Amino acid sequence: MQSILITGGLGYIGSITITELYKTIGKQYKIIILDNLINSKIQVLDTISSIIGEKLDLHIVDIQNYNELSEVFKKYQETNPINYIIHFAALKAVGESVENPIKYYQNNVVGTLNLLRCAEEYKCQNFLFSSSATVYAPGEFVDEEAPFKPSNPYGETKVVIEYLIRSLSKKGGRYLCLRYFNPVGATKDGKLGEMPNKPNNLFPYIEQVAIGNLEQLYVFGNDYNTHDGTGIRDYIHVLDLAEAHVVALQELIKRDEKNENYYDYFNIGTGKGFSVIDIVNEYSKLVPIKYQITNKRVGDVAILVANPNKTKEKLGWIAKRGLTEMCQDSYNFIKSKQ
Repeated sequence: MQSILITGGLGYIGSITITELYKTIGKQYKIIILDNLINSKIQVLDTISSIIGEKLDLHIVDIQNYNELSEVFKKYQETNPINYIIHFAALKAVGESVENPIKYYQNNVVGTLNLLRCAEEYKCQNFLFSSSATVYAPGEFVDEEAPFKPSNPYGETKVVIEYLIRSLSKKGGRYLCLRYFNPVGATKDGKLGEMPNKPNNLFPYIEQVAIGNLEQLYVFGNDYNTHDGTGIRDYIHVLDLAEAHVVALQELIKRDEKNENYYDYFNIGTGKGFSVIDIVNEYSKLVPIKYQITNKRVGDVAILVANPNKTKEKLGWIAKRGLTEMCQDSYNFIKSKQ
């Protein structure tokens, strides 16, 4: 049995993707989780196990440590060789990346370089990369051929990694980059969702206000060129995002079985934009969300919304869930953790 290595597998998106994978193709492969627990919790492993009915292998390893990473590949080489990698592990806070770009380049770029070195050494040629819409300049209905123009160091690290992957793909193998927009929400049963050690994104902040841990939400800027002056983003339900990863991995498997070389990149978004105030108003239908306008953050942009047409045409994937469902599932999750 071959293995699928999932880096950052105890994180928000990684953990939910594992449960979705297991429903479809997971039992045909051994799933191996790698996580450094910097922005995740060990208890998530038990939650995953309770959902799928199986305890998965976990390696508490930082991708910046090449030797430890290599040992993980070596361990399974004879019995369950790692043949597919889904690479989620990364630092992802835009504001922090502006304050500490070296930390972001070291973790995201050097860490991914280590992972790709191991993949090459152990002859794993199927790589699914968690990229980001931050690789683009601001815009509405941005398609995949828009030029790279990141507004912050976090986005820059994703661009560097995509260039590296593109270069590697010319030597053969199968590589997919998923550029996703703004994942939010949680699983329907409220068991898995986003609980960062330190909130950096809009929904985790709103959740903390919703349950009374924070007095109010700070809205960064209200003079953008948008309908209400606050930033507009393309928010996607995390279950839709997880399902996109399943579809993308199935594409890699299909190409691998035919021994075809393959490289592509896709937007994972809805094509619909909502402002910060739109989100606050929708969430306030569930529980009042007090907010205060404050200064803009360095690195933020006015509007960024996906054109998801290529993904629909080539992968057959579309987002199914709307904003009301995103807010409801988010609130149900955070309430259950009180």
